[in-house]
Amino acid sequence: MNPILRLKEFYLLEMFQLTVYESQMASLQNEYIEHAYQRIIELERHHVDYYKETLQQHGEEVPFFSGSLTALAGRFLGGPMLDLTTAENRYKLGVAVETKAIEMYRAFVMEAWEYPDICKRLWHNMIDEEFHLLWFKDNLKHATSLVQSI
Repeated sequence: MNPILRLKEFYLLEMFQLTVYESQMASLQNEYIEHAYQRIIELERHHVDYYKETLQQHGEEVPFFSGSLTALAGRFLGGPMLDLTTAENRYKLGVAVETKAIEMYRAFVMEAWEYPDICKRLWHNMIDEEFHLLWFKDNLKHATSLVQSI
């Protein structure tokens, strides 16, 4: 495993998540949901900052991505982008994004075992992603039940 390449990959993953959630802020119509997204964005920004600072400490350039959010979603999720005009689809995307992030974190934790400082941060970030996943799943369940009851 090349830890620098993996750190760059995770910087891009976290930038993708941050961009996805920030792009949805304008369409949120509920104060509770807005606060939840603000908190998720705050945590994702901390993840981005960690990878950026770590790469810079090692004298590495921070990668950047170009192109549309849809193209990035295809890269990370391996499928078409959802129509994000409904809360249900936003939550489905959140579930997909967080599930993929957790899967990637689990693999990186195993690969980074010999780097205890990095490994500890990976565990913490993965736990944040698990909390985000649970929040999206719970809100998807509520959004789906509301739609079905109307």
